[in-house]
Amino acid sequence: MGVQVDKLINKSRGPFVFRAGGQIYHNTSSLLPPTGKKPRFAQLYIYDTDHEISNRINTLQAPERDPAIDSSIVQGLTQMLDEHNNLVRTYRKARDMFKTQPQANFRLRLPEARARDGRQYNIPTESEVGGLIVGDLTEEKFERDVIVHHRTKGITHIDELHPSYMAMAYPLIHPYAEDGYRLGITLADRGSQSFKRQALSMCQYYCFRLQQRTNEGHTLLLAGRLLQQYIVDAYMAVEQERFRWIRTHQSELRTELYSGLMDAVHRGDSHSSTVGKSVILPSSHTGGPRYRAQNYQDAMAICRWAGYPDLFITFTCNPKWPEINDMLALIGEKDDSNRVDVECRVFEIKLRQLMHYIKKDRPFGEVMACLYTIEFQKRGLPHAHILLFLHPSMKNPSPEYIDTIISAEIPDINIDPDGYNAVRKSMLHGPCGHGNTSSPCMRQGKCTKFFPKKYNDKTTIGEDGFPVYRRRNTGIFVDKKGTHLDNRYVIPYNRDLLVKFDAHINVELCNSARSIKYLFKYINKGPDRATAVIETTDERDEIKAYLDCRYISACEACWRIFQFSINYRYPPVERLPFHLPGEHTVIFEEDKCIENVLNMPGIEKTKFTEWLETNRTNPDARNLTYVEFPRHWVWHSKDKLWTRRKKGKAVGRIYYAHPASGERFYMRMLLNFVKGSTSYECIRTVNGVTYPTFKSACYALGLLDDDKEWIDCLSEAAIWATGNELRNLFVTILIFCQVSNVPELWRTHSEILSEDMLYLQRKRFHAPDLQLTKEQLESYALVEIESLMQKLGKSLQDIDGMPRPDSSLTRDSGNRLLNEEMDYDRAALKILHEKSLNALNNCQKTAYDAIVHSWSWWHRENILMEYNRFEVKIRVVDSPPSCNFRDSSIITTQWSYSTLQILHTIGCHGRIHM
Repeated sequence: MGVQVDKLINKSRGPFVFRAGGQIYHNTSSLLPPTGKKPRFAQLYIYDTDHEISNRINTLQAPERDPAIDSSIVQGLTQMLDEHNNLVRTYRKARDMFKTQPQANFRLRLPEARARDGRQYNIPTESEVGGLIVGDLTEEKFERDVIVHHRTKGITHIDELHPSYMAMAYPLIHPYAEDGYRLGITLADRGSQSFKRQALSMCQYYCFRLQQRTNEGHTLLLAGRLLQQYIVDAYMAVEQERFRWIRTHQSELRTELYSGLMDAVHRGDSHSSTVGKSVILPSSHTGGPRYRAQNYQDAMAICRWAGYPDLFITFTCNPKWPEINDMLALIGEKDDSNRVDVECRVFEIKLRQLMHYIKKDRPFGEVMACLYTIEFQKRGLPHAHILLFLHPSMKNPSPEYIDTIISAEIPDINIDPDGYNAVRKSMLHGPCGHGNTSSPCMRQGKCTKFFPKKYNDKTTIGEDGFPVYRRRNTGIFVDKKGTHLDNRYVIPYNRDLLVKFDAHINVELCNSARSIKYLFKYINKGPDRATAVIETTDERDEIKAYLDCRYISACEACWRIFQFSINYRYPPVERLPFHLPGEHTVIFEEDKCIENVLNMPGIEKTKFTEWLETNRTNPDARNLTYVEFPRHWVWHSKDKLWTRRKKGKAVGRIYYAHPASGERFYMRMLLNFVKGSTSYECIRTVNGVTYPTFKSACYALGLLDDDKEWIDCLSEAAIWATGNELRNLFVTILIFCQVSNVPELWRTHSEILSEDMLYLQRKRFHAPDLQLTKEQLESYALVEIESLMQKLGKSLQDIDGMPRPDSSLTRDSGNRLLNEEMDYDRAALKILHEKSLNALNNCQKTAYDAIVHSWSWWHRENILMEYNRFEVKIRVVDSPPSCNFRDSSIITTQWSYSTLQILHTIGCHGRIHM
């Protein structure tokens, strides 16, 4: 098995977590090891079987650091597999042939096809599992069959659709070599019920296998840490099957993208030059960039309808819930942290109960809207980020009312013992600081969460929009690991929720325009990535970018296999596509005749054209804009028809269009204003005059006067975009669009373009109390804008009327390229180095150790490093004998994985010199 395992995650305290990155590959080596090499993996069943037990033990442990392995256990397991496992028996046949015919050249074939179902109660025979082939064969005839060669240096990949995919990797979980998932497993007959899908999907199969049943064996569920690896392996196989389909259906996905059904996540999506060169990951793939972008836009649509959210709640799974232990007790387990399947199921139930309690029992008042997203801690436990939108009467609460719903104090044990015990177990931060300098929250001797807080006699709202909760010096404390934790260490909470659900539930007030979009970005952020890869080619593989350095823990993999939702929205959001005339999406099978496709009934109907038709036939519908329409009408996708809404509510959202998309951008601008349109011509009609283009109609309506389109574009984006995204959009408008009054555009938007500068500078200088003037914030924003423009070959000096950044805020050297190379984060590079070091192969590790050892002898005057995007040159002068380099020699190497690791190592110790 080939996989990048996160080994650092288990170096801290806590239960074991299996967390893998990228993609898992199942491979098998040749039947016999290369001459002079020791047997490994499946070769142990064939080669040197007289010493098989010792060979197995030697491949698994390093005697100098690992505990001894009991050889009797290994021998017993080997005998069990020899007697019952048909895959092992097949390899033993190869052993027998090798002994009787040592000169013969033969191969082992493990066929993918089965004559019958190969599950536990119908185990495949040895002939079905595999057979030996002497001589040559044509591998093209065997499709997904596994062909194991006689003696080669390479490896053979095992397809995840092969029935023995899991049985070969986990023989102790599949001791009878029973088949796993394969194509063609039919769904059970349910009588009158009919299903569109007649065959079982891989996700459904593994979801079925992970259930706990009293009438089945529990070998998999009792596998301990191996269960976590099995779950991650299963989910990555499920995802790989989906990626295979996506790669083979790119033409349909690109058609969908360019027809206006997708949000334009990347600017390149609006240009036809990239068609056929990119691999698109559609928004339907859970967790992908388009999926998260659409959910973020949906959340912002709710915010535009319901106003700013009032409460931000973080709900974390408690592995000590009694329901978890009750489930484990049914099969004789107790406190097994490896049973992530039970943790996920119980947390999902608790989360639904929490949302029902908040909406129905109203502990915070009437809830107008709510949404949440699921994330997973580095230790693997799931948690939900929840936003609540309360009734308008609850907006801007007084400090006295805030104290009734949010507390940041330890209750008196004599008055509220339940509250005291709940806070003691779940809502205290630390200890950290001087009491525990090794706490994970500590950076450079300070707590990154800014604990301990200051005592505060009453609740106030700070200038940055965030509340400062009441934390009185009551003298009540909790002793934790020898440290007294008082009210300064309490995480804000709601007493009723905390006691009722017995978990970490952080409740924060967030009714602030300045913090809202960063809050939304936080709850919809993508998975953590270990590295950032910069590619200058026009070709973009979004699947590869998604997989690169993406880590999946067993808990997250289990959540995805169970197909639990990772996003929730109430009320639902109706996504409203739009398209230019004749450019709507048509879905059809490849073997269909084009004439027949065009003659299909309803082929011309879309959600957008039927909105026009509904306006034509219903006069009362003409009082609504396109985005207001879903509040009173319901779309039926099967019948392609809008009908009047009888119950419930929905929020409309028109898909975003980039300013560079031309007429689509101007059409969307008009759709936000016009009401009751019955045709495309009607959309372009202003005061009785039908204009030839949507852009000219925008001019006639006054939407483009005095750079109004760019002002509106930035103002709308300011609702949902972060500061960095706004500055990128601003640079795009300056360079590629026609702006008549640049100084006015900067003056009216300088505040939103610089609103995150204070946070960035506080983070840069590690000064949480840093204060900057408005002029200083704008100067820092101009520095960032200048940097973005220089990357595009432009400068602020090229734009008439744009102010220049304050020179005192720029670096003294003035060399942008050198500053970019020297601007590295030692702490981040150290983490990246430790993670990536484990991925080096033996040859790379040898070179790595030699160069890093030699570096300790080098000084600034001894070495000159020159590099570009293609190669690295290191000139060594007066090198010590241990370096093994000639004086004044030049070592040139192509960029490689190991080269980057050496630079990361040097960088994390602060020793990059050029």
